[in-house]
Amino acid sequence: MTDLAHHDVVMRRNPEVIAKRLDQTTVLVDISTSHIFELNETGTRIWEMLGQGLEAEGIVQALVREFDVTDAQAADEVNNRLLRLRAEGLLTS
Repeated sequence: MTDLAHHDVVMRRNPEVIAKRLDQTTVLVDISTSHIFELNETGTRIWEMLGQGLEAEGIVQALVREFDVTDAQAADEVNNRLLRLRAEGLLTS
């Protein structure tokens, strides 16, 4: 498995994806495939930070500050989320 959270990997949001925040969640629509995805609160923060141009390690550190999680928990969450978003075509590198 690739470990994106421990590298200075900058993932970019796919420009073909429209995002709409609804309270603590975000709905993503890939207009090229019409697939719809829903992100929870953590996924929403990761998505927002990706839009700010943060690399994986920066996102991990922000999650540690914002949520009651350890570095390892945040790194696992970021890694898993980035891999999933990339696999779904929602991110590009």
